[in-house]
Amino acid sequence: MGGSFVMLCVRCRTTEAGPDSVRCELCDAAERLDGRTHLGGRRRVPVPGSAVLRSPVALGWATAGLFALVGLTDLVSAGLDLWTAGFADQAAGGDWSVEDDWTVAERFSEYVTYFWSLVYLSSIVVFLVWFRRTRVNAEVFDPYGHTMLRGWAIGGWFVPVVSLWFPRRIASETWYASVSPADRRGPLLLNLWWGTFLLDNAVSQTVSRALDRAEELDEIARAYRYVAYSEVFSVVHAVIAVLFVLALTRRQDARAHQPWPPAASGPLPEVPDAPAPEKV
Repeated sequence: MGGSFVMLCVRCRTTEAGPDSVRCELCDAAERLDGRTHLGGRRRVPVPGSAVLRSPVALGWATAGLFALVGLTDLVSAGLDLWTAGFADQAAGGDWSVEDDWTVAERFSEYVTYFWSLVYLSSIVVFLVWFRRTRVNAEVFDPYGHTMLRGWAIGGWFVPVVSLWFPRRIASETWYASVSPADRRGPLLLNLWWGTFLLDNAVSQTVSRALDRAEELDEIARAYRYVAYSEVFSVVHAVIAVLFVLALTRRQDARAHQPWPPAASGPLPEVPDAPAPEKV
């Protein structure tokens, strides 16, 4: 079409967005009525006017760096666990000359596990701060683009059962609220991040229980290998998490430097996008 492209409304994903907006005229009008898209769906929560735009760049890079360090530590742990599995195999075959080396490998594993725990806990704290900041920024970008209050950005991770999908919903709404008219990327990276997060947790818990139950030497060797394989998958998840954090950080930074689209005209009371505040 002459080198141009058609951008779909970020709300309903079915109708072409207006020339100066990221939403279609129908969704603009429907939201001024009851906070829904013109196709229905979950009711949007009008957020209070206390949201302040703050740069997520420094926190985003700090989070990504800690996630990368967690992944690197997982990779070292996987190597140590495979090393230990080899010693268990030799001992199962009757070669107990490896007992001293096995003890050394376990001692190294303890040091690495301690370091991993410190880095992992630090990454959780920094990630939660970054996650909430991007959620508040999303309120500035689109005050009517959310179905949950901002407190769930942190609380949703700690409530049993709902933690399986609340954080993903908040991340998705933050992702779409941070969209710019020139950005048409879908949530593939977001879905990969959340899918590998759930799978990584399930696999890690399963193999840890298998190692705790192992009694015979051949069972111990096999369990250590399973743990090593799960740690390799944790590395994959860490890489995807780094990419997701940096992608959302860049998306919000780019949106913050673009002019807000004007509110749609019409006889209904206006609920315009928040005016572009100065970054602090």
